[in-house]
Parts: sequence; structure tokens; C-alpha cells
Amino acid sequence: MGDNPRTEDALEWSEEIEFAKDSIERAVSCTSGVYRILQSTDYPRYMGTTRVLKLGKSDCDLRQEVLNHLQRHTAANRLARVLKQQAIRLTVACACTDLDSAGEQERALLREFEDIHWDLPVLNGQRGYERGTDAHYRDSDDD
Repeated sequence: MGDNPRTEDALEWSEEIEFAKDSIERAVSCTSGVYRILQSTDYPRYMGTTRVLKLGKSDCDLRQEVLNHLQRHTAANRLARVLKQQAIRLTVACACTDLDSAGEQERALLREFEDIHWDLPVLNGQRGYERGTDAHYRDSDDD
């Protein structure tokens, strides 16, 4: 990752917001941006641990995108199971971006997460690096 600041550190993240409809409706902006859904305790990844369950983006309405995770998103059922566990609390944090950079910010966050943990957050599809773009991990002798 060199001397460049990590995308996560360069973004202006909101405070963590309770992962509940009323809290999300009150505190999440209706702009484009990225979000991360977190649980209150770390869980293991291939390398290390994290609280991040999902990284995502919205091109136009962060509030609606996050609310979708409560009902019809592909991760909604898995998040509902986590919410039923008494000892774990879920939160969401958001960072607003301009419309044209939400997708690139999300891709950068996923790549950085994969660089650190060797896989992606448990509720993300496995697509941090697009096919053929992680060649920097291969030695030239491996070809």
C-alpha cells in the first residue's frame, strides 16, 4: 500500500449509526457514497480479524441502499440472523462522495480489505479485485 493513504482513512466517515430503520432514516444522507456495516465484536478472516460485515455503495441514495439491507437486499436474511443475537450490536457508517466516484471508492475499499485480510467481508460477494488485476501478488518467476 506504500505511501498512499488508505481509501478508508481518506474518507470522511459518519459516526456509527444503530442498524435500525428509525436511526438510519434520521442519520443517513440521501446522497451518493459508500457505507460499511459493522458488528460490535471482531470476527476472524483468513488473515486477522475485523468488525466489517459488508462494504457497499450507492450512486444516488445511501439512506435507501442501507434501508434495503433490512428487508430485500441479498444480505438481509443473514443480517437478520446477526441482529437476533443478543450479544452482538450492528451499526453502519457512511461517507458521502460525488456521484462519479462512489463505485471507484467501493472498489478501492474492497481491494484494500482484501489486501489486509486475504478475502472480503463475510457479506460481500468475492469480487475485490477484478479478474487479472491482482497480478502484483505474483512473482515474475511464477509465470
